[in-house]
Amino acid sequence: MIPGKVAVGFCYGQGTFTPQFAASYRMVLARDAATKRRLIHEFGHEASGVHVPTARCRIVASFLKSKAEWLWMVDTDATFGDGILEQLLKSADAKSRPIVGGLAFGVRGVKDANGEPVRNEVGASPLELFPTLYVWDEKGTQAIRHYPLNEVVQVNATGAHCLLIHRTVLADTRWTEDGHPLPWFRTGVRLGQEVSEDQFFCIKAQSFGYPIFVDTAAKTGHVKTFVADEDLYLAQMGQP
Repeated sequence: MIPGKVAVGFCYGQGTFTPQFAASYRMVLARDAATKRRLIHEFGHEASGVHVPTARCRIVASFLKSKAEWLWMVDTDATFGDGILEQLLKSADAKSRPIVGGLAFGVRGVKDANGEPVRNEVGASPLELFPTLYVWDEKGTQAIRHYPLNEVVQVNATGAHCLLIHRTVLADTRWTEDGHPLPWFRTGVRLGQEVSEDQFFCIKAQSFGYPIFVDTAAKTGHVKTFVADEDLYLAQMGQP
């Protein structure tokens, strides 16, 4: 292992390697080349739908064969500034903060009090953004809708949209004890409900004693037919 060095891993599907990601990533590469020169490896795997967990696990396996200390996993429909990696590394720590996510947002249709989709006059459901900072309660997984701005927040789970992970987490032999072909990322179950591969990762990591954090100063956008980012989320929430 070479201390301080970073490998980048991204999985991509048809139509999800966006121009916005390409431009953002080029800026990070240029900044790194001109400053710290931390990036030493890059792993990309094509995947979509049910194959995303497989691609993420292949990225981890490739990373563990490298000499990098940190794995920066980032999706190819993300946007971010050129300082995103420096911000994540500033907030992370090998022992106390070994897993740090960037601030990201999901998009879903609006539902009423009964859980039914709200429809407009043409039958379409309006969309709302939600931050991927999750806490767990007896009802399941809840998003922290009123998160502190520009702070590091401990959570129960976050997505793998933009996630920095220390080698010690991924090299822990407990991941492979059950012999499953997808040790780190796979769909799972919590409270009788199926959870995504990134939430499975968070569940298992915490069971091994690794805490999960999100740095809300490490801002990303999520490319849809629009870019779901903090500015749009705060406007939706009625904040200036």
